[in-house]
Amino acid sequence: MLAAFNIKIPKNLTAAMQLLQLYMQSGHYYWISGVVARPKLHRLVVKLNAFRIARDAPGRAYDKAKGLASTHLVVCELSHGELLWVLVGTAGKGGLIDPEQIDIGTIYDSRLAGQHLRFKHYELLHTEKRIKQVRDTTWTWRIAPQRYKEHEAFIVQLIRQRDRDGLNTELVALAAMPQFSGVRGQVLKLFAETKKLGLKFRLGELAVPTLPYMTRMSIYTEPARTLDTLCETVL
Repeated sequence: MLAAFNIKIPKNLTAAMQLLQLYMQSGHYYWISGVVARPKLHRLVVKLNAFRIARDAPGRAYDKAKGLASTHLVVCELSHGELLWVLVGTAGKGGLIDPEQIDIGTIYDSRLAGQHLRFKHYELLHTEKRIKQVRDTTWTWRIAPQRYKEHEAFIVQLIRQRDRDGLNTELVALAAMPQFSGVRGQVLKLFAETKKLGLKFRLGELAVPTLPYMTRMSIYTEPARTLDTLCETVL
């Protein structure tokens, strides 16, 4: 069995997003993603093994010293037997942007506008942060711009229709999103707009949920599940 089938699976979508954020912070800027049916996962992993996705920490340190790229595969379960996969990597020989590597599709650079890493309705971007008047930068998730506009339009529609139950359901759903700093800021803005519109349309002072703060979570179950548990092909 290929060592790649021992790659750990994040326990849920939020854990996968946290893992991708950590990879981006360590310079894995290049990416490609897709959705695959479980019966086809085995073939995909075998193909992506060309990028040395099973290298452990000492192996990756050695590769870096030799100018070789580091590439990670992240896979998580969706519904209806589908799997979302994301391949992220650094620059270097044998990596995603090496012209001598196999062609697996369009490779994006997450640092560039219009190429931010997309994960369902979220995108990961490099942004400025301030801590006690000190400027720094960080990678954070946010709701993708188009999806954010859709939530804005939906809230306006619910308020115009005076649909309090529907509005409450929407606000609870927003509060249930993974509250990475970028997402949290957007949700707070949507909540503020909701309260403002509530007064404008004479619905009174609308109550909004209290948002939790995002804390570092464990990425894997204990014991961790691995890719081989998702493969329907006998390994």
